[in-house]
Amino acid sequence: MKNYDYKIDFIIPWVNSSDPNWIESFNKYSQNKSEKIDLSEIRYRDNGLLKYWFRGVENFAPWVNKIHFITNGQKPEWLNINHEKLHFVKHSDYIPNELLPVFSSHPIELYMHKIEGLSEHFVYFNDDFFLTNHVKPNYFFKKGLPCDSAIVDIKTGFNLPMTGIVLNNLEQINSNFSMKKVMQKNFFKWINLSYKKGCIKNISLMFWKNFPGFINTHSAQPYLKSNIIDCWDFCYEKINETVKNRFRNYNDVNQWLFKHWALCKGHFTPVNPYKDKKNYDLRDTNIEQIASDIKNQTYKEIIINDSEVQNFESLMNILKESFDYILPKKSSSGTHFPINI
Repeated sequence: MKNYDYKIDFIIPWVNSSDPNWIESFNKYSQNKSEKIDLSEIRYRDNGLLKYWFRGVENFAPWVNKIHFITNGQKPEWLNINHEKLHFVKHSDYIPNELLPVFSSHPIELYMHKIEGLSEHFVYFNDDFFLTNHVKPNYFFKKGLPCDSAIVDIKTGFNLPMTGIVLNNLEQINSNFSMKKVMQKNFFKWINLSYKKGCIKNISLMFWKNFPGFINTHSAQPYLKSNIIDCWDFCYEKINETVKNRFRNYNDVNQWLFKHWALCKGHFTPVNPYKDKKNYDLRDTNIEQIASDIKNQTYKEIIINDSEVQNFESLMNILKESFDYILPKKSSSGTHFPINI
């Protein structure tokens, strides 16, 4: 029996960067690129593991209400777009036509609350976030609120490749909230023992006026659609500036702004940010550990970040073998889930 009375949807965007039509369009619009635009290959590379994302959801989160699968119109040949649990969403279905085509994930994410039929409670995935063990709805939501971690960190804004975007998010947050007042209003959500060392960080910085940065786990992110709408209302100018950029730009904000907005509003349930999940940057030196964690189902969620590696295909083959070990059966095509591969 369900212990919750609301529907939970999943969102996952995907792109096939080897598609000739996509390449032609990409080259056409990137001709006038500037130094502020990020055109890294790894932003668009398909890792060939998408079928295991679907298998993982079917096996480990069969309670999901609807999967909103977002592309520019591309679809894997094995995808049954007519399945009752799948909503096949094209960019043109929810992003204004004058902004298309788009090659940045930021507009795709920032407009996601506009997807037709999207439930109030939903979880946003990337295609490199994999479920590798059973999760219940309360892994993502408790008492109707997203499970999240409100931990501040001075280093966060200065040690990431996404430094500019992180600081742009912070500017919007600090323009609308006082860290001291936020912490006082929801004291036990910020000074919470589930954060462990993160709790000490919050105590040491709790009298600062401005947020210096946030800990971000880069994993499947639960959201309330109403929080995103609220954030759009207050940060409209900067978000509207971002969605006009076809390519990722260091002047952008991203969907972490919605996450931080919810934290500041107190619309979350505190959880340990690292419990039951592991984040890896793909390397020759750690591929065996990643494979072992998948096969042993050490975590509920494993994130495999793409990176510049020489032997990409061979590493993918190792990962495919590991996923096949725990998810050997093809997803059902006519009963539960939308693929048969």
